[in-house]
Amino acid sequence: MTTARTMIMVDVDLYCTEEGEGFPLIVHHGGPGLDQSVISPHLGPLAKQLHLISFDHRGSGRSAQPRGPDPYHIDHFVDDIAALARALDLQRFALLGHSFGGIVGLHFALSHPDLLTHLILVCAPTSHHYVEDVEAAIPDRLDDAALSELSSFQDSPPSDHIMRRSLELLAPIYFRDPASLQDLDLDSVRFGPQTQAVWDSLEGFDLRPRLGEIQVPTLVVAGAHDRSVTTERAREAADALPQASLLVMKKSGHYPFVEEGAAFASGVLDFLKAKSKRKGLFGRRSS
Repeated sequence: MTTARTMIMVDVDLYCTEEGEGFPLIVHHGGPGLDQSVISPHLGPLAKQLHLISFDHRGSGRSAQPRGPDPYHIDHFVDDIAALARALDLQRFALLGHSFGGIVGLHFALSHPDLLTHLILVCAPTSHHYVEDVEAAIPDRLDDAALSELSSFQDSPPSDHIMRRSLELLAPIYFRDPASLQDLDLDSVRFGPQTQAVWDSLEGFDLRPRLGEIQVPTLVVAGAHDRSVTTERAREAADALPQASLLVMKKSGHYPFVEEGAAFASGVLDFLKAKSKRKGLFGRRSS
């Protein structure tokens, strides 16, 4: 059974859902501009063995719009995870971050290593250089009509429609089978102030020199057909993280939980079980 509620916190109220019992796994969706509905419906197999906690990050979905100075700085997203854990009375937990959520996860692991038992990075860039990979892949993966339409957006003001249509046009970059895009809930796409403000706060980011500081057991998940966060970038990250394993999903792009849902869930569970067995963590109550 899934329980949904809005967590009332000091800085911003966050909408979260909880499903399952056992060891706690907090899920941070990708974006910015998306919400948990893009990923949480695909994680049902994990909820059969874990206490699965998903939430809409600040300013997205059903979470509140934050206020105050620079409310979409990356540090606030990090603080929100810690605040959510406190509100749920979680002493320690595993964290799964997809894409932008993985960037947040890396920052969180550097800031709050004492709170994490495991880190799962799903198609998550470790530096701004992933943009170069996307730009290099676009001419080869998109047809002339898609390239022309994308180009026409450059002089248009940003909007929900343009963001959603851009995702549709870029499906060959993100999916092994572009038709899999229909399995995402793009009704959640929202262009708001957070979208540009977040990337402004991450301009030129490069966490690669600090990956060696992250001592938490980490699973790096890559999609073999992902042209945004390539397997080469994922392997580079796994090699730099002291306790990392690399899982390459051979029939997936940027959304392996969509294109290979069962295999993805199995890989995550196998990682958690293997890394938790000696500590006796897996299978305990979440608090």
